Amino acid sequence: MAVPLTNTPAAADVEIVATATPTATPVAAGAEGRPTEGPAPGCARLQGELEVQVLVGPAEAVGMEPMAVGRIPLSVSGSGPTYSVEGQATIDYEVSEGHDWGSYTVTLAMEVAVSGACSGPAGSEQLDLQLMMEGEQNTVVVVEGMTWEYPWAGSHSLDLSLPLVEGASGGGEGWLVVLHLAES
Repeated sequence: MAVPLTNTPAAADVEIVATATPTATPVAAGAEGRPTEGPAPGCARLQGELEVQVLVGPAEAVGMEPMAVGRIPLSVSGSGPTYSVEGQATIDYEVSEGHDWGSYTVTLAMEVAVSGACSGPAGSEQLDLQLMMEGEQNTVVVVEGMTWEYPWAGSHSLDLSLPLVEGASGGGEGWLVVLHLAES
């Protein structure tokens, strides 16, 4: 489905499927070499970002790059067992193409804010996040000197749960979020 995001299904209607590429995660071990119980150490050391991809439908319709991509750095606070996670960034997209019949230009400016929590036992930590997106999109079509503009503005929120694993992702119709962890 194309932006505008107000036409995407409500968060409750979107089936979120988290996938992950397993990577080795160090786990604190007790005297017997077994994982210790307690707060999620991975959450305390969390450093990374979310890659957010949003389908720009009017661009895709004429063969332009269909995805606007943004990266949201994550910051963590708290002392466990649940850590607060937040971040924000802007996604900007602008593509214009000239044709023998005229031109086609699509712009998108979107603010994305992330809030939520990281929790879970060591080795099984999870991010429970809410993404708030607000933005404007404009499509301008010029044909034989005539100009048509198709503006849109709106907001949308998405709930997302991801395992604390590099490459974990979740998505729905018109959007995809991928977790990238920084090596510590």
